[in-house]
Amino acid sequence: MSATTAERRLDTALLRRLATASRRRVAVRSFLVLAVYTAGVALSLHFGFAYGVALVSSVVLGTVLAGFLNAAHDCLHRSHLRSKRGNRIMGAVWSTPLLVNFSVYRYQHLVHHRFTAVEGDTESHRTYTTVRSYLYALTGIALWRHTLTGLLESSRGIFPPSVGTEERRREARQDDLAIAGWLVLVVALTVLFPRELLLAYWLPLYFSGPAIIFLALPEHYGLYGSPEVTRNTRTVRSNPVTRFLLWNANYHAEHHRYPAVATLNLHALHQAMPVPHPIQEKSYLRFHAKLVKAISAQDQSSLKGPDSDV
Repeated sequence: MSATTAERRLDTALLRRLATASRRRVAVRSFLVLAVYTAGVALSLHFGFAYGVALVSSVVLGTVLAGFLNAAHDCLHRSHLRSKRGNRIMGAVWSTPLLVNFSVYRYQHLVHHRFTAVEGDTESHRTYTTVRSYLYALTGIALWRHTLTGLLESSRGIFPPSVGTEERRREARQDDLAIAGWLVLVVALTVLFPRELLLAYWLPLYFSGPAIIFLALPEHYGLYGSPEVTRNTRTVRSNPVTRFLLWNANYHAEHHRYPAVATLNLHALHQAMPVPHPIQEKSYLRFHAKLVKAISAQDQSSLKGPDSDV
């Protein structure tokens, strides 16, 4: 069934309700996510690297930071809060600790929605042909190189085509200033409290890169070449804890079908779909296990079909 057919069968009143942002729910979720981050930092500071606590905690905290990007993603679609200005401010608040220029991210992402998985898409279409190249991607090194290169370019007035108007460039420069101010602050704090900032910010920040790659890879991998959302986007059902930390970003196909729906309502949208999205995966680990198996077998055609146990 096509996306348009499924859309006609969804109740318009339900869609309108799901598209309404709830400041209370966003505030509660934000508080709880920050509480999880604070608890992880407290564990790292208390135990340090003894028993590997700080390392494990940094991986978890990196995943929480990756969720910050999904909260910013909600803002760029203006479904995080009800006002344009509120979404603009909170988008920068969520993305700045990740050294992501919110305005550049916003305009590049909107192009991605327009040209999903076809020529003109602003997201990578890379296919891994060896397990080694796949594992290298998961180190996050290439992502951080791309992030830092983008920051340097924008500081020199070089922006992608999507940031082509003076108003958009002005917004991007404002976000660059926010990132610069943030870096001055955290570097100064690092000089004063090196151990604390290493465990509370720098290590989690690094691990947010691998987390972003790990969590974003299932969205469109192996599905390039079709303009139809039923064929180019994958949903991962995942578990409640992951869904909570990622602001329901696992429901990527539902988001592409109805991008106006608020992130916190994507689980309800997933359950309300009259016909389940045809390409789903049970968990992130299961997708990556299938991907490694497919790469090793040099046959990735199995990644194109729908999950058999939807």
